Amino acid sequence: MNKPIAKPRAPARAALLACLCAAALMLLSGCSGDRTAAYNKAIATFSTGDYLAAANAFDALGDYQQAATYAAYSHGLVLYEQGDFAGAEPYFAKTQNFMMGKQRYAYSHACVQQAAAQYAQAAEGFAALGEFEDSKARAAYCTARDAETKNDYETALFAYGDAGTFGDAAARLSDLQSQIYTHAKDLKIAGNFESALNWFSLLGDYFDAQAQAKQCKDFYRDQLYDQADASQAAGETQKAYDLFSGLSGYRDADSRAAELATQLGIQTDADQ
Repeated sequence: MNKPIAKPRAPARAALLACLCAAALMLLSGCSGDRTAAYNKAIATFSTGDYLAAANAFDALGDYQQAATYAAYSHGLVLYEQGDFAGAEPYFAKTQNFMMGKQRYAYSHACVQQAAAQYAQAAEGFAALGEFEDSKARAAYCTARDAETKNDYETALFAYGDAGTFGDAAARLSDLQSQIYTHAKDLKIAGNFESALNWFSLLGDYFDAQAQAKQCKDFYRDQLYDQADASQAAGETQKAYDLFSGLSGYRDADSRAAELATQLGIQTDADQ
C-alpha cells in the first residue's frame, strides 16, 4: 500500500519560492543586460555612419529606451543621403526634437517643394535654414526659377549668379543672358534705345553689353535732344525745358534749359 506523499514543510516551501524568484530575477537580468548591450552596440554602429545597419538594430529593440526614435532618425538619414527627400521627410517629421531632425525635416520639405516646382515656397524654406548644408545656394536657385516664371529677369539674373554652381544654375544664367542680349539688340535696331539701354544695363559685363548700353544711352539722348529742339521750335516751351533739363551735361542742353527757364520765369540753382 502506497504511503501518501508528504507535503514540504513551510520552511522548505519558502526556500523553494526563493530559489524560483532568484532564477526569474537572473533570467530577467540577463535579458535586460542583453538589450542594453544590443542598444549600446546599435548606438556605436550609428556613430560610425552605418545608418542602415543602425536602423535595423534599433528596429529590433522595439520601444527600449530611445530605440524607436533612433530607428526613425536612422531610416531618415539613409534616404536623405540617397537624395530621396520625399521618403526621408516623414521620418524627420517624427524626430524634429532629436539631433538635427528639425533642420533635416525643413530641408527635406523644401526639397520636395522644389521638385514640385513650388519655387517661391521652397526658396522661403531654404532661406530660413541659413547656412545649413547647401540651403543658401538652393534658396537663390529657387528664387531665380520663380522670378523667371514671372518674367522678373532682373531678379532671376542676380539670383542665378548667387546660386553659383548649384544644379544647372550656371547654364540657366548663360541662357537667360543670351536671350536678354538678343532682345536688347532687337530693341536697339528698332530704335527703342531707352528700353534697349535698360536691358543691356542688366547684363553687367556680359559680352559687350556695357559698350552697347553706352551707345544706346548716347542714341537715346540724341533722340531726347531732337525732341527738345522740336518742342522749342513748336513753341512748347515747358516741354522743351523739361527735356533739356533732363539732359544735363549733354551738348548745350544746360544753356538751352537756362534760356528757357528765363522765358518761363523759373528760378534755377544758377540764379540763386
